[in-house]
Amino acid sequence: MCIRYGADVVGFVAEYPRPVPWNLSAGAARALIASAGSAAETCVVTGGAPEKIFRLALETGTDYVQLHFGESLNDTARLVRELHPRGVKVIKTLFPDTPDLEKATAEFCAAGVYALLFDPRRPENAAEGGAADLSVFRALQNAVSCPVILAGGITPENAAEIVRAAEPQMIDLMTGVEFSPGVKDEAKVTALFETLKEF
Repeated sequence: MCIRYGADVVGFVAEYPRPVPWNLSAGAARALIASAGSAAETCVVTGGAPEKIFRLALETGTDYVQLHFGESLNDTARLVRELHPRGVKVIKTLFPDTPDLEKATAEFCAAGVYALLFDPRRPENAAEGGAADLSVFRALQNAVSCPVILAGGITPENAAEIVRAAEPQMIDLMTGVEFSPGVKDEAKVTALFETLKEF
């Protein structure tokens, strides 16, 4: 459904280290990724030890891995080195409480990540949602050369306003187009892409 309405990348939370409503097994994620075919790129959202993430990336056949659990700079750089030759790009999530956020952003970008994602939620409150902080987002955009993905509280009702104000290269959303945690709402997905047509 999301691909049909215009999603460029579809993401699947798999083997996440904490219980969240969207968590899939590697096998379930692999089946969904295979079903996307060439219609859209795919991303596995996960976290934890580099060995586990490397295995999961290869097992699912994803195009991207989004590191979303406080992975260190060294572990992220290692995954970039190991996954890049296999055609898998790494996205690193940063949180508001990341120490020296702008410096960390620059270091992860220099480590070779494809993109960074600034998420106003922490892993422990992932199901609660959160509002995008545009001032922090702009500061991070100005600090690095790699793309910074905007996330947090984006809905069909506010997407146009947020995109116009922040001018992100990419946006990430999940709860903003859900009927309930883990269940996408077709009416909201349709409305979102209608709203974004002007961009």
